[in-house]
Amino acid sequence: MTSSMIGRLNGLLKTQSIGRLIHYQDELDSTNTVLLELGEKGASEGTIVIADKQTEGKGRLERKWVSPSGTNLYISVLFRPEISAADSPLFTFLASIALNETIEKTGVTNTEIKWPNDIQMDGKKVAGVLTEMRTKREMVDFIVVGIGVNINMSRDYINAEMGKVSRIATSIKENLGKDIDRAKFTADLLLELEKWYQIFCNKGKKPILEEWTRAWGDMNKRVRINMEGEQGFEGSALGIDDRGYLLVKTDNGEITKIIAGDVSVI
Repeated sequence: MTSSMIGRLNGLLKTQSIGRLIHYQDELDSTNTVLLELGEKGASEGTIVIADKQTEGKGRLERKWVSPSGTNLYISVLFRPEISAADSPLFTFLASIALNETIEKTGVTNTEIKWPNDIQMDGKKVAGVLTEMRTKREMVDFIVVGIGVNINMSRDYINAEMGKVSRIATSIKENLGKDIDRAKFTADLLLELEKWYQIFCNKGKKPILEEWTRAWGDMNKRVRINMEGEQGFEGSALGIDDRGYLLVKTDNGEITKIIAGDVSVI
């Protein structure tokens, strides 16, 4: 997203609040880091940070998100929901739904959500969500939802720059065979985020969990779970509970709740 595209984005926006205050930089370390700082200074709900390039893009479990200039979308959105900290993981699911629907609007037909925060095309990662928050006692003060989308990244770049993960990465352009308008994509994404946030505020978590489950690609599949510092195990993926924890039925018949870890279909 370039500075000229920000002007186009403003003209394309159809939201009531999300994206009405934009902080844009050509390059920064991480959009999440910047928006967390703004949130601590009192930034209003709906404030967004966008960069054309990140030098320290963040993925889940402290991994790096490859963030070159001129091709993709790196954006963070601030929310101030009146919820407990324990319910904050729902925003990862809310954002994943909005992101998946936005990608489908481009004409892609082979997307699915991977627990807890990735969007895949034919088993390859095209986008991800990273949520971070600040709390006051047991309640959320604010949540920052960071989103990275491989929009116009070429296969040549993926192969040359992404190392061993290049085989499991893709872009919207690679799937459609054409460039995507990043400003329009961003406007569509912000509208979807606002829609699903309003659904959450008005109807609670149930429609979020139901829609996420519908778009999830691993229901009843055999999976392997790897968690840092613990021995991995295998089982059948059953779904998620009301806080977004993954439910896996192990080979001995026990149902285990997974809070964090890597899930792979086997």
